[in-house]
Amino acid sequence: MPDQGRNDGTAKYRNGGDRSGGVSARKRFGGFAKAVGMRAMTTPHGLGYCKIVIVVDDDVDPVNLPQLMWALSTKVNPAGDLLNLPNMSVLELDPGSQPPGISNKLIIDATTPVSPDSRGHYSQPVTDLPETPHWVSRLKDLLAARG
Repeated sequence: MPDQGRNDGTAKYRNGGDRSGGVSARKRFGGFAKAVGMRAMTTPHGLGYCKIVIVVDDDVDPVNLPQLMWALSTKVNPAGDLLNLPNMSVLELDPGSQPPGISNKLIIDATTPVSPDSRGHYSQPVTDLPETPHWVSRLKDLLAARG
Protein backbone atom coordinates (compact mmCIF):
# COMPACT_ATOMS: atom_id res chain seq x y z
CA MET A 1 0.00 0.00 0.00
CA PRO A 2 1.54 3.38 -0.96
CA ASP A 3 2.19 5.97 1.71
CA GLN A 4 -0.47 8.63 1.95
CA GLY A 5 0.47 11.99 3.38
CA ARG A 6 -1.83 14.52 4.90
CA ASN A 7 -1.13 18.23 5.17
CA ASP A 8 -2.92 20.15 7.91
CA GLY A 9 -1.17 23.50 7.40
CA THR A 10 1.54 23.40 10.05
CA ALA A 11 2.19 19.66 10.05
CA LYS A 12 2.30 16.94 7.45
CA TYR A 13 2.40 13.33 8.46
CA ARG A 14 2.60 9.87 7.00
CA ASN A 15 1.61 6.55 8.41
CA GLY A 16 3.68 3.67 7.13
CA GLY A 17 0.93 1.19 7.94
CA ASP A 18 3.49 -0.75 9.97
CA ARG A 19 3.23 0.91 13.36
CA SER A 20 5.56 3.76 12.35
CA GLY A 21 4.95 7.29 11.15
CA GLY A 22 6.65 10.51 10.16
CA VAL A 23 5.62 14.05 10.99
CA SER A 24 6.86 17.23 9.33
CA ALA A 25 6.38 20.35 11.42
CA ARG A 26 7.65 23.92 11.67
CA LYS A 27 9.65 24.17 14.90
CA ARG A 28 8.72 26.97 17.24
CA PHE A 29 11.01 26.39 20.23
CA GLY A 30 13.52 23.90 21.60
CA GLY A 31 11.86 20.59 22.46
CA PHE A 32 8.90 21.27 20.14
CA ALA A 33 9.63 18.22 17.97
CA LYS A 34 9.38 15.89 20.95
CA ALA A 35 6.06 17.45 21.92
CA VAL A 36 4.78 16.96 18.35
CA GLY A 37 5.95 13.33 18.43
CA MET A 38 4.14 12.74 21.71
CA ARG A 39 0.99 14.31 20.30
CA ALA A 40 1.21 12.11 17.19
CA MET A 41 1.54 9.04 19.42
CA THR A 42 -1.69 9.89 21.22
CA THR A 43 -4.05 11.09 18.48
CA PRO A 44 -7.29 9.13 18.34
CA HIS A 45 -7.52 9.21 14.53
CA GLY A 46 -4.84 6.82 13.34
CA LEU A 47 -1.38 7.35 14.78
CA GLY A 48 -2.18 6.31 18.32
CA TYR A 49 -0.93 2.80 17.66
CA CYS A 50 2.41 3.91 16.21
CA LYS A 51 5.47 2.58 17.99
CA ILE A 52 7.95 4.87 16.22
CA VAL A 53 7.37 8.49 15.18
CA ILE A 54 10.02 10.45 13.31
CA VAL A 55 9.65 14.25 13.45
CA VAL A 56 11.35 16.23 10.66
CA ASP A 57 11.54 19.91 9.64
CA ASP A 58 8.74 21.40 7.54
CA ASP A 59 10.97 21.42 4.44
CA VAL A 60 11.22 17.61 4.57
CA ASP A 61 8.40 15.53 3.11
CA PRO A 62 7.75 12.60 5.48
CA VAL A 63 6.12 10.69 2.63
CA ASN A 64 9.36 10.82 0.62
CA LEU A 65 11.60 8.04 1.97
CA PRO A 66 14.90 9.48 0.62
CA GLN A 67 14.14 12.83 2.30
CA LEU A 68 13.17 11.08 5.53
CA MET A 69 16.40 9.05 5.50
CA TRP A 70 18.43 12.20 4.75
CA ALA A 71 16.95 13.90 7.81
CA LEU A 72 17.68 10.84 9.95
CA SER A 73 21.28 10.60 8.79
CA THR A 74 22.12 14.31 9.04
CA LYS A 75 20.04 15.68 11.93
CA VAL A 76 19.88 12.94 14.56
CA ASN A 77 22.31 12.73 17.46
CA PRO A 78 21.30 9.62 19.41
CA ALA A 79 22.59 11.17 22.65
CA GLY A 80 19.65 13.57 22.85
CA ASP A 81 17.31 13.04 19.92
CA LEU A 82 15.79 9.68 20.86
CA LEU A 83 12.97 9.62 23.38
CA ASN A 84 12.07 6.16 24.69
CA LEU A 85 8.57 5.97 26.15
CA PRO A 86 8.22 2.85 28.31
CA ASN A 87 5.04 0.83 28.85
CA MET A 88 2.75 2.56 26.35
CA SER A 89 -0.42 1.04 24.94
CA VAL A 90 -0.39 -0.49 21.45
CA LEU A 91 -2.61 -2.85 19.53
CA GLU A 92 -2.83 -6.19 21.30
CA LEU A 93 -1.95 -7.92 18.03
CA ASP A 94 1.48 -6.24 17.95
CA PRO A 95 3.94 -9.16 18.07
CA GLY A 96 6.51 -7.04 19.94
CA SER A 97 4.25 -6.16 22.85
CA GLN A 98 4.81 -7.82 26.20
CA PRO A 99 2.33 -8.22 27.81
CA PRO A 100 -0.11 -7.98 24.89
CA GLY A 101 -1.10 -4.35 24.30
CA ILE A 102 1.91 -2.83 26.13
CA SER A 103 5.18 -1.84 24.45
CA ASN A 104 7.86 0.83 24.54
CA LYS A 105 7.55 3.56 21.92
CA LEU A 106 10.19 5.79 20.34
CA ILE A 107 10.17 9.41 19.19
CA ILE A 108 13.05 10.42 16.92
CA ASP A 109 13.78 14.15 16.66
CA ALA A 110 15.28 14.61 13.17
CA THR A 111 14.86 18.39 13.11
CA THR A 112 17.32 21.28 13.03
CA PRO A 113 17.84 22.49 16.61
CA VAL A 114 16.45 25.85 17.70
CA SER A 115 17.17 27.69 20.93
CA PRO A 116 17.67 26.60 23.66
CA ASP A 117 18.89 23.36 21.99
CA SER A 118 22.59 23.76 21.27
CA ARG A 119 23.57 20.48 19.63
CA GLY A 120 25.64 20.52 16.43
CA HIS A 121 26.58 23.45 14.21
CA TYR A 122 23.74 23.55 11.70
CA SER A 123 24.04 27.28 11.05
CA GLN A 124 27.31 26.70 9.21
CA PRO A 125 26.66 27.47 5.53
CA VAL A 126 27.46 24.84 2.95
CA THR A 127 29.41 26.26 0.01
CA ASP A 128 31.22 24.75 -2.95
CA LEU A 129 34.99 24.66 -2.95
CA PRO A 130 36.65 27.17 -5.32
CA GLU A 131 37.80 24.36 -7.65
CA THR A 132 34.31 22.84 -8.02
CA PRO A 133 33.49 24.44 -11.42
CA HIS A 134 36.76 23.05 -12.86
CA TRP A 135 35.95 19.50 -11.70
CA VAL A 136 32.33 19.68 -12.87
CA SER A 137 33.52 20.76 -16.31
CA ARG A 138 36.14 18.02 -16.41
CA LEU A 139 33.65 15.33 -15.37
CA LYS A 140 31.18 16.47 -18.03
CA ASP A 141 33.94 16.28 -20.66
CA LEU A 142 34.89 12.76 -19.54
CA LEU A 143 31.26 11.61 -19.65
CA ALA A 144 30.77 13.14 -23.09
CA ALA A 145 33.88 11.36 -24.37
CA ARG A 146 32.51 8.00 -23.18
CA GLY A 147 29.54 8.10 -25.18
